[in-house]
Amino acid sequence: MAVELSRMAEASGGLLESILQMPARFAEIAAASPEQAILLALGALITAGASVVFGVVSLGGLAAAAGRLLPSGSQPPEGHR
Repeated sequence: MAVELSRMAEASGGLLESILQMPARFAEIAAASPEQAILLALGALITAGASVVFGVVSLGGLAAAAGRLLPSGSQPPEGHR
């Protein structure tokens, strides 16, 4: 059990190190040629756009669910009384 925990700690340390090195590696790739810089920028824009859309949809869903939980002052429709 202790060996597994130490392996997990080592793996997470390596992951953190990789994440911290990532911006420098992306900069090296982007500096290699203009085409690679354009492709890297387009990939970043597509990823950011998808993240924004997912965030907006998620917040809308949470707001709708929270709105249903709150009491409203209006009466139910005639057929639902």
